[in-house]
Amino acid sequence: SEPASSVLASSPVSTDTPKYGGVLKIISNPMPPNIGWPVGIVSGFGGSGVSQECFETLLRGNKNGDIVPWLAESYQVADDLKSITFTLRKGVKFTDGSDFNAEVAKWNLDLFIKAKVEPYWASVDIIDDYTIRVNFTGWQSTLPMTFAECNATAPMVSKVAFEKNGLEWMKANPVGTGPFKFVSFKQDVSLKWEKNPDYWVKGKPYLDGIEYTFMTDPMTIKMAMQLGEADMLFTAGGKAAADYASLGLTVKIVMEDNCHLAGDTANADSPWANQKVREAVEYAIDREGIATALGHGFWQAPYQVPPRASTAYDPAFTLGRKYDPEKAKQLLVEAGYPDGFKTTIIVFPNDALKDVTVVMQADLAKVGIQTELQFPDFGKWVTYMGSGSSPENSALLTTVPRYEVNFIGGIQFILNMLGKSWQRPPELTQAYQTVLNAPAQDIKLIRAVTDIMTRESLLIPICEGGTDRITQPYVVAGYDERALLLFWNREDVWLNK
Repeated sequence: SEPASSVLASSPVSTDTPKYGGVLKIISNPMPPNIGWPVGIVSGFGGSGVSQECFETLLRGNKNGDIVPWLAESYQVADDLKSITFTLRKGVKFTDGSDFNAEVAKWNLDLFIKAKVEPYWASVDIIDDYTIRVNFTGWQSTLPMTFAECNATAPMVSKVAFEKNGLEWMKANPVGTGPFKFVSFKQDVSLKWEKNPDYWVKGKPYLDGIEYTFMTDPMTIKMAMQLGEADMLFTAGGKAAADYASLGLTVKIVMEDNCHLAGDTANADSPWANQKVREAVEYAIDREGIATALGHGFWQAPYQVPPRASTAYDPAFTLGRKYDPEKAKQLLVEAGYPDGFKTTIIVFPNDALKDVTVVMQADLAKVGIQTELQFPDFGKWVTYMGSGSSPENSALLTTVPRYEVNFIGGIQFILNMLGKSWQRPPELTQAYQTVLNAPAQDIKLIRAVTDIMTRESLLIPICEGGTDRITQPYVVAGYDERALLLFWNREDVWLNK
């Protein structure tokens, strides 16, 4: 196959000429004690999203779902899909001044292989000083993403720093190739970075530094933003985002998940096993009304499984079932439930969903479906997921995150996490296997999987969910510019003041 393009994933975030200088002050939740040893980070805190200021990977994903070179100048997937060869950039140095080359790249990747973090990585061969080949035990179309940003991201760290200082030092002192150098970390208090003057991307970064202050109290956080003591924070959307917007702050919200009803479809005796019943439920719920009343101006009514902020989302989608209570009643008669039925809806532990469920309950009652709402704590909730089962004749109201922008991670979540009570028809699992077997990620194949869920009404989208970033008006920074929302390009950020 042809080598991938060598165009950088980074891109301008403003048409204005960037200004140099200033320190970006971010309010964040506390970080874990390990901020510098990626193999130990991958199991928590959203993967290696920690220390992005200095950690970089061989590849990067972009908002279009493409996987493009980064620390690798180019990459080539073998025709037999058994390996990927990376041509590494020359002249890249770690923040301790040591060189990035094939030996160091292999050492880093071998750490992840030894830890069995990436099950399809088998071995790494050095071809020459700036070329490596990673061999696979098998193929999945998601494999190139494992060298970019994912839940087990493998950034390059300094081998020299490890050999000089040891593992415990590395955990508290990140040494990468990125635009910023580590200054200090006080757990639960602060994390500080300064500009890397030797960064390999010429002319960047623009900022002199980035400082995190760790806070958890909403009122304290809001006051800090109002007083201009901080420049940026992230929230879970909804009313909080609307409140910050009313203060004149800039809100960028990304609708990266939908909340769905997943019924007891695997149990033949459950009403949810009848497709006409599921379609009736879908027609009965006024999703436009929910979005208008409860979305704080951010939501749209969802009618397809992929969230709006994924490339799998189809703007020309025609399979959705819009609000039609008379159609819902007709389908219930055809399904053998002319007087409706009783069911239980178990709600994911998220306070934002409580108002949604009350509206949904009222809509279903209008067509004869009487629902009992249950609000379990998270410990109880997880017993219904994965290898667990939900009670007979119940439905889970659950969020489905997109994970990476092409939504393959979202499909994996659906198939692996919705529990044994949710039906997985052979047609669905075969379509998903076709996605994985493809030589590259293919949006048409991904949509074919989610279209099956819609046609059979296996998942019923109810409302959107999003993550937002709040900034002062003078902050110029991209958002949702990479494959995972957790990742954003620090080297491109500047302060327009």
